Amino acid sequence: MIETPIRSTFVGHTAQVGFADAVDAADRLIGTEISVGSARLLVKERIGEGLAGAAWYSGVLRTGSKLVPSVRVDVVVSPWSSGRVEIGIRPLGRLGGVESLRAGRFFHAAWALLPSLTAALSDQPERRSAPVEVAAAA
Repeated sequence: MIETPIRSTFVGHTAQVGFADAVDAADRLIGTEISVGSARLLVKERIGEGLAGAAWYSGVLRTGSKLVPSVRVDVVVSPWSSGRVEIGIRPLGRLGGVESLRAGRFFHAAWALLPSLTAALSDQPERRSAPVEVAAAA
């Protein structure tokens, strides 16, 4: 049997926060941009629910690169266990191969932003960025 490595573009981890509290905090992030270095994540709107009530938000991940300026993403908040959630960023569309420039820029920016996103969903205001105005889609 040939083993194939599993490759996923979902970047996430679990955090010690109740699911309802994390979703409430995520709802408050709508229209907010989280920044770390040159990477920025704009959370645009809540777009639906997934398995076990997971909340999905649309967003744009700006990588800080002129060659790969931004990637459309989902921000996902999922129940993990009692008192824990999984918080993740998933790209929409193709990134190319795992070793591609586009994938590399996505991973670099997403991993850099994940601790600040987690802090914002854990309701730790000292790690949040200021809200930004979101233009309505045409």
